[in-house]
Amino acid sequence: MRLFTRIGIIFVWILLIAIVFYFPSWKSQILPQYDKSLNIFAWGDILDLEVLKQFEKDTGIKVNLSFYASNEELSVKMKATGGEGYDLIMPSDYIVAQLLKEHLLQPLDKSQLDFWDKLNPALLNYAFDPENQYSVPFEWELFGFVVDIPFFEGRPLPDSWKAIFDKDTIDYQIAMTNDPVEVFQFASNYLFGPLQSVTEKQFQGIRKLLLQQRKWIVAYSDFRADYYIATGNAPLAISTTSYVKRIQKNFPKIRFIIPEEGSFVTIENFCIPKATNKQKYVYTLLNYLFRKESLISHQTRFLNLPPSSAYLDEMDLNSEERQLLTMTHQEFARFQFFKNLVPQQRVRDLWVEVKSF
Repeated sequence: MRLFTRIGIIFVWILLIAIVFYFPSWKSQILPQYDKSLNIFAWGDILDLEVLKQFEKDTGIKVNLSFYASNEELSVKMKATGGEGYDLIMPSDYIVAQLLKEHLLQPLDKSQLDFWDKLNPALLNYAFDPENQYSVPFEWELFGFVVDIPFFEGRPLPDSWKAIFDKDTIDYQIAMTNDPVEVFQFASNYLFGPLQSVTEKQFQGIRKLLLQQRKWIVAYSDFRADYYIATGNAPLAISTTSYVKRIQKNFPKIRFIIPEEGSFVTIENFCIPKATNKQKYVYTLLNYLFRKESLISHQTRFLNLPPSSAYLDEMDLNSEERQLLTMTHQEFARFQFFKNLVPQQRVRDLWVEVKSF
């Protein structure tokens, strides 16, 4: 009897400990209506914290934010966890396709999205999610050249990808982006045009070009184009529409130029992980973020191009941005999306070689 009593006491203590440590997670899975919170995994500079604070006050739904530094980090964590622990994520276009292949996303219930008819049609129905069954575009950016106009006085303004790759054209330093997938595809497109995959011979050609280009690169950096142009270290940098608008306020003599051959676009999307059971709260947040006040606040704070053309007159937009935001689907389709042309590890290995060259 004493033995059974002791076993019973031990069992009770184990049960109590389990309840203390694990009941919160059980509660969120079994009784989600009692766990009024959302876990969001996103870029660090894409969501307006003031809007989220107001959302919490208005709805009583707590928002927990976690941040990632690259799409690859998001992809790795989603695969490692099966999406458990995340209720809403924000992948770029090409990562949406990867997550779909891994069966990590759940389809959208568009009947619960009251803003769908206000989305810019030019941002919908692309190969990474052909009917937008799993992704909602939230903001987008276009890549191009940030050019120091005084430096190029008396010489043609760079309007071709030759301006960063052609050894017979370049007699200046360049500030390049710091993303290996982006840089690899810039080079691939320059040499071979749009591709779905890369052969070994093509890979070696891209490798040779990037090693050659290394001689003209003052830095690989995503957020310091203004520094390199202001200091005269680089009269040309590769950057995006939002970043250019930020630095034009302090450096009005720069210009954003889209290469004549076309350029690359990236769309940041909301997706719902398959593992979440908090759909009710997720759709409440999505509808809140796509309200007019929220979209205007996000565009004002981050200067990204918005997902809707419905409120252009109330946003701080220049003529070039307005032209981009009123493009047709056919006009928008001349821009390319990034994709993984070769296995990620091979691109990372090449990137290490290039940066240490």
